[in-house]
Amino acid sequence: MATYNSQNFDQPEENCLVEDDTQVPEARFECPICLTWLRDPVLTSCGHRFCRKCIYSWLEKDTDCPVDKTKLNKDTDIFPDNFTRREISQQKTKCPNVVRGCLKELSPLDIEYHLQICKYRIPELPDNEKLRCNFVAVGCIEKFENEVEVKEHLEKNIHNHLNLLSQAYSKFIIDQSTSSNALAQQANFWDPPAKIGSNGLVDEHVNSSNESLIKSLYEKIIILEQKTREQDIIIANMSEQISSCNLLISTVPTKFCFGSFLWPVADFKTKITRMSNNSHMMCYSPGFQTSPFGYKLCIRLNLSPKNPNYLAIFIHMMKTDHDNSLDWPFNGKISITVVHPVNLEQNIKETMMTRPELEAFKKPKQELNPRGFGYTEFALIQDLCSEGFVDKDQLLIKVHVQPV
Repeated sequence: MATYNSQNFDQPEENCLVEDDTQVPEARFECPICLTWLRDPVLTSCGHRFCRKCIYSWLEKDTDCPVDKTKLNKDTDIFPDNFTRREISQQKTKCPNVVRGCLKELSPLDIEYHLQICKYRIPELPDNEKLRCNFVAVGCIEKFENEVEVKEHLEKNIHNHLNLLSQAYSKFIIDQSTSSNALAQQANFWDPPAKIGSNGLVDEHVNSSNESLIKSLYEKIIILEQKTREQDIIIANMSEQISSCNLLISTVPTKFCFGSFLWPVADFKTKITRMSNNSHMMCYSPGFQTSPFGYKLCIRLNLSPKNPNYLAIFIHMMKTDHDNSLDWPFNGKISITVVHPVNLEQNIKETMMTRPELEAFKKPKQELNPRGFGYTEFALIQDLCSEGFVDKDQLLIKVHVQPV
């Protein structure tokens, strides 16, 4: 016969290692304005993250949030986001010079400084051999070592280049009489270009149709840039909505199971092996509820501390948003069944009544009540494996909770 008791435990540490060699930030670490890693991140009152410099620059021209158009006051609605700052600082990415032998892994925000001192970097070229920005004709004086740097510069300086185009355009004399014939002017776009003088500048007698064409093209660039930014914001909002829907769908089976929860424990033998190597390791089920606004519980598996040949099964109370509307301590009947996949008559079932005086059934003060209630020696692990309870390395455990 299985025995049960109330037991305290230390929640195991979860280790999740994901290798990612790219420098593209996750959506939650990306500034919706500059579309790069958040630098000095801040959080708005409407729940969106931006670079401090980006959002303050934005609010100097517009008082609406760039994402959802909520009115923002830069003095009262912007808050430092130190949690995200720490998360970004913990992200590690490999130095771009890894192909040349650099094995450094740094925070994405430290990469820029590291590249200046990395001993594996490509030596700087003389000024006369460096690449020039594509917008050098309108005043951009930046020089680069390779095409990658040119591409990054173009992506990060769209607004600066548009300003340079605007300044260059303002130097031309616009003939208003030709503005009504924009389509005809575009048809003349392929006419021979104006002659270049000996000083390298365009002749003063520039064809007025080309001037109007430049204006028309510049305005189209602005419109396309605005539409692109609007589409990016719409896509980001739709992604958030889809994520919310997926989260809701995933919680429906456990929220509306009415206290009858079936937990398929996958990779059972692997979990048992890991528990044997680490006595502090435990396995937890997803949380399930007795009703949509009822009590929330979960199942815990670990090896028996008395005899590691036995499997221990415990039940833990979990915290919900509506705990204040429930009666505490929890009082009811709990049945635990290890299901045989072929012969239901071989099912191992134990039923227990709660004991309200125990800490395990009092209102949780944290996400998971640290005290559990259940069976320290529910079943022999060898019997579960030899008698067919473990099918395709999966063990089925059913729990039925009936509040009183």
